[in-house]
Amino acid sequence: MKHLKRKVLLVEDDASIRYLVRQNLEFEGYEVVEAENGEEGLEKANAIDPDVLVLDLMMPKMSGMEVCKRLRQTGNEVPILMLTARSQSVDKIMGLKSGADDYLTKPFDVLELAARIEALLRRAGKSPSALVTYQLAGLEIDFQAGVVRAGSEETPLKKVELQLLQYFVHHEGKVLSREQIMEDVWGHDYLLSSRTIDTHVTYLRKKIEPDPSQPQHIITVHRVGYKFLRDH
Repeated sequence: MKHLKRKVLLVEDDASIRYLVRQNLEFEGYEVVEAENGEEGLEKANAIDPDVLVLDLMMPKMSGMEVCKRLRQTGNEVPILMLTARSQSVDKIMGLKSGADDYLTKPFDVLELAARIEALLRRAGKSPSALVTYQLAGLEIDFQAGVVRAGSEETPLKKVELQLLQYFVHHEGKVLSREQIMEDVWGHDYLLSSRTIDTHVTYLRKKIEPDPSQPQHIITVHRVGYKFLRDH
């Protein structure tokens, strides 16, 4: 089983905040790259392809909002968490409209910041300790290529199937309710029914189970949800 360290680009003009955030995120296992103004942040965002961007709203040379707009205009879909010293709802709304995925108002708790980053990565299919490859009963799951390999044969996995399978793998042996799966994989902004979860599980079973009608890995827990087992 191989893991890939996740890269955070931190764009913030306050050196003390950069130091505090960097120390805490590195402790959590992230690789952190810093930029001290908007122009530098935009340049690095395009150059290093970060997994998540933490972006201050008010900065010299180029505002965080402008950085966000320019990235989205070029099709860059990196998850963006906007930091702002302002508490007015209009600033939050403008940040989200410019393309940010989430926001946090200063002063903030670094533990909350880490939790927000983890949630953004999870929704993008990139958990902090995201798997690169995983061996499962004669199969190789390649999360980067998005395929299941059985010898020389490859079966493609859809994005949501990759997210769901990686979530199951990281919670091996635990009983997971449908509500918990919906919240952690899709996020609270999505309105899904339990039937939708069941449908995705059915599709996923067809790609990883020896006999999808008698699953050995994704086990149904009656009236609750599911449990993933590597070895049944």
